[in-house]
Amino acid sequence: MAQQRVRGTRRVWVPAAFFAAFTLVIAARLVQVQVIQHKAYAERAAKELKAGETLYARRGSILDRNGNVLAASVDTWDIYVSPRSWQDPARALEASEQLARLLANDVTLDHSAASQIREMVRSGGTGDVPVARDVDYETGRLILGSSIAGVTAIVNTERIHPEGDTGASVLGIIGQENTGLAGIEAQYNDLLQGKPGKSIFERDTTGDPIPFGEHVVTDPQPGRDVVLTIDRYIQRQAEHWLEKGIKDHRAKGGAIIVMDPRSGEILALATSPGVKFSTLNLNDASQGDLLRNRAVSDLYEPGSVMKVITAAAAIDAGVVSPDTTYVDTGIAYIYDIPIKNWDDSVYGTQTMTGVLQHSINTGAIFMVEKLGQKTFHSYLDAFGFGTPTGIDLNGESTGIIRRPTDNDWSPVDLATQSFGQSISVTPLQMLSAVAATINGGSLIKPRLAKAFVGANGVREDIRPEVVGHPISETSSATIRRMLYDVVNPEGRIYPGAPALYSAGGKSGTANVPIPNGYDDRQVASFIGFAPADDPQILVLVKLDENDDLMTGTQAASPIFAKLADDILAYLNVRPDAARYASR
Repeated sequence: MAQQRVRGTRRVWVPAAFFAAFTLVIAARLVQVQVIQHKAYAERAAKELKAGETLYARRGSILDRNGNVLAASVDTWDIYVSPRSWQDPARALEASEQLARLLANDVTLDHSAASQIREMVRSGGTGDVPVARDVDYETGRLILGSSIAGVTAIVNTERIHPEGDTGASVLGIIGQENTGLAGIEAQYNDLLQGKPGKSIFERDTTGDPIPFGEHVVTDPQPGRDVVLTIDRYIQRQAEHWLEKGIKDHRAKGGAIIVMDPRSGEILALATSPGVKFSTLNLNDASQGDLLRNRAVSDLYEPGSVMKVITAAAAIDAGVVSPDTTYVDTGIAYIYDIPIKNWDDSVYGTQTMTGVLQHSINTGAIFMVEKLGQKTFHSYLDAFGFGTPTGIDLNGESTGIIRRPTDNDWSPVDLATQSFGQSISVTPLQMLSAVAATINGGSLIKPRLAKAFVGANGVREDIRPEVVGHPISETSSATIRRMLYDVVNPEGRIYPGAPALYSAGGKSGTANVPIPNGYDDRQVASFIGFAPADDPQILVLVKLDENDDLMTGTQAASPIFAKLADDILAYLNVRPDAARYASR
């Protein structure tokens, strides 16, 4: 009997022991959950009962210098309803009436509109049902902020260009996530994009917002507007004359840049080929090449326009004056290597002004030999060649200057650099350097942004930035007079002379370099300024590979003349006759 009692007692005790142990485990777990980890689990539960939506910031606009909108974002919303959240008739009635009231922007209620919304949801299937599309931005924000049961919204942002393709290569484009991919859109993306906000709200177990539940909104910060130095009218004219020049001279492409040489502000920047909003297809890989701005990225040998820099350096260094003479025999020998004038002519005794007027290669060599390699290259550096200009546009190239440290350097390179070979530049580099020769001697960073304007209306103006003084003010005045004489030669009419305004300038015609030489393709260009005594515009015209093989003087300078008359009249600059009569 005793054994049986013991065995019986053991049978009762073993299950009891296990039950007690299990109870202790549960109790310990409850203590852990309710006491030790109470805060962590409470936070986790709160997170699971809260939802958040990103509130995208409105992207800033891009405007021309006069406030004309060139690029802007239009934000709309598509409104959706989850049928699962409206299964309860009372809830559906309340939510639909609230939504209808907000969509109508009216405190009164159109019951038929609410009824239509409920019918759309009932017949729309199981997924989220679209009940309104292209709702204006502010109404969409109100709907989101009202936390209506089952209602969600998706924002749609469209970048529009009220002026069409005008300035497209400067403006650039945006891609997914409201991010700039090229041009000003990319350069100032952080300013334009703003900062997104957040809408956090309590939700029930179905995922819908809880009426009168906690709702925290961090408002997005709108992007800032960018005001450009570009003038809409001047940009249109530059694009028009560029396309006409390309067509008339059967050129492969080209560029026109209009700058205020006193401030470095770019009034127009036209390139071709270039991006056009009306035909752009980013799914076509071949169009990606159109996104680069050729005026700042593509290199070319400038040809005789470089004689302006050679003359400015020689004048400033004091090794020549405008009246210094030399005898041109039509050919110069550099270590027994002959270098001829561009037209094979012999000009005889010439002044340095005559060298620029007739674009004499041997005269440029005469000046560079007076300067010497070290001095000449120090001036090239001072004028910004071989380094980016610093313009606020992505993709800028540095340019190339052949130097004695290069393995295949030859004294011939120095000679040919004097008239624009053995050196590669961007169109903007060339224009920026010439600006310094005629604006008083200051190298000014070219720029496209004139000001930034916040959503609060506060404007931040950008001041001109002088980055160097390659020549003196006196030397600059001398070069202006010499370049005036180029465009106003005695006894003949120059194609690049404007009809209403005095001007100065220099043409360039350069063959396209290939390995071990040059081929028959050419670049025809002209850089001119007006009025001659007080330059307010400086214009580069460049035609790439024109099939008619007309020179820069013949093909490019007449385009400058037409643009100068047009632009200065538009800017209300009085023609020379009126200006001189008032003095």
